[in-house]
Amino acid sequence: PDGKTIAWFSDENGGYALHIQDQNGAGPKRAIKMSDKPGYYFSPVWSPDSKWIVCEDNRLNLLLVEVASGAVNTIATDHFYDLERTFNASWSPDSAWIVYTKELPSHFHAVFAYSLQDKRTLQLTDGLSDARFPVFDRDGLYLYFTGSTNIGPTLGWIDMNSNPYATNRSAY
Repeated sequence: PDGKTIAWFSDENGGYALHIQDQNGAGPKRAIKMSDKPGYYFSPVWSPDSKWIVCEDNRLNLLLVEVASGAVNTIATDHFYDLERTFNASWSPDSAWIVYTKELPSHFHAVFAYSLQDKRTLQLTDGLSDARFPVFDRDGLYLYFTGSTNIGPTLGWIDMNSNPYATNRSAY
């Protein structure tokens, strides 16, 4: 967001790592090791203050990376594998909160918020509908997300019984 650096995942050093470099490619490249276990990482999202990156791994974890120190912490773990990889993490404008969705045991998704200051998580939606795609407005006063109350018949993605059903979503 500050326009100075870019970040990407690469396995050029033998294992997947988060790489950070000056956006013009001229400076040194820094690799942040994500874990001692082999894994795959994706969906990096910078914080607005350019101090943090939130991303996902193939073990269903939502990870928080502190850019300066290279510290990697797990802030959430999903219950089930989903083809859509549905954390959909986004930041508050002040970089104090991460909002994301996580699948509940009912297979519906709920919106959660993680406070960087308190290192705690709050569930914001009740799980009686499928809530996804949370984002703050540009001033950080409101949180928007979509919700579906007719998604139930489509949750069995592994078979074709759900094909004739369309899911409707509304903005909240």
